[in-house]
Amino acid sequence: MVLSFCYLAARASLPMYSLKGAKYYGFDSELWTLKRVAKVIKREFNVTYNVTHVWRVLRDLGFSAQVPLKQALERDEDCTREWVDERWPEIRKEAEKSGSKLVFLDESGLSNEPNVVRTWAPKGSRPKLKYSAKKGKLSIIFAITMDAELYFSVYPYDITGTEVILFLDILSKRIPRMMLLWDNASIHRSIEVKGFLYMNGQKMETHRFPAYALELNPDEYVISHLKNRELTNFCPASEGEMKLGLRKAIARMMRKPQLIHRLMLGSPLFMGKF
Repeated sequence: MVLSFCYLAARASLPMYSLKGAKYYGFDSELWTLKRVAKVIKREFNVTYNVTHVWRVLRDLGFSAQVPLKQALERDEDCTREWVDERWPEIRKEAEKSGSKLVFLDESGLSNEPNVVRTWAPKGSRPKLKYSAKKGKLSIIFAITMDAELYFSVYPYDITGTEVILFLDILSKRIPRMMLLWDNASIHRSIEVKGFLYMNGQKMETHRFPAYALELNPDEYVISHLKNRELTNFCPASEGEMKLGLRKAIARMMRKPQLIHRLMLGSPLFMGKF
């Protein structure tokens, strides 16, 4: 009877305890493990649960093991929430009123070191992925529209303001009038980029996401899929093969606008719908 009461009490209280964070209970990180949850239950209810019982309680509460979303300490949650709730709807209305197409832009990098995931192989014979030990890197600048149109350029070196200007110039020929959303990266604030935007102010308007709010940009979900799904276990032997493989992977995604739409919906901007 006592155990049943404690079980119900733990079920009712654990969500509240988890929101306080693991550090609140004296742990050295915000990692919740079954053993740590068991210690909290012991502390709060003086009842000992083994990890199997804890797992059942967490499962019944709708908990699951997940990879945390990293957030900078400098992030301003109130500012981010206000931007999503108030500024974002205004931007959409402004774009509709001016006839501008909303475009999300970002940059990323790709290493030749493979993103390893599980693969089938005979038991007792662990497969090997052979890749070049010579470090290789490609830089990608890409843009996505609300219609799931994907534009990109690939470079074998770090992207600077020059490449941003070149990309925007090419993009403007495809999209005569655009409203651009991007982060506060230094290359977006460079003198040459600001000059280009000033000269093209009649057809190109820009807005910045709140600082340290990467999850708002739909591009983040598209590039994550590209790296973690389209290019899993990819082991290029040369820079040329790496570049070709990247372009083929992006081309596959471009042929699947429904996929890009679904990936974009991961952003809190859309809350599950366009």
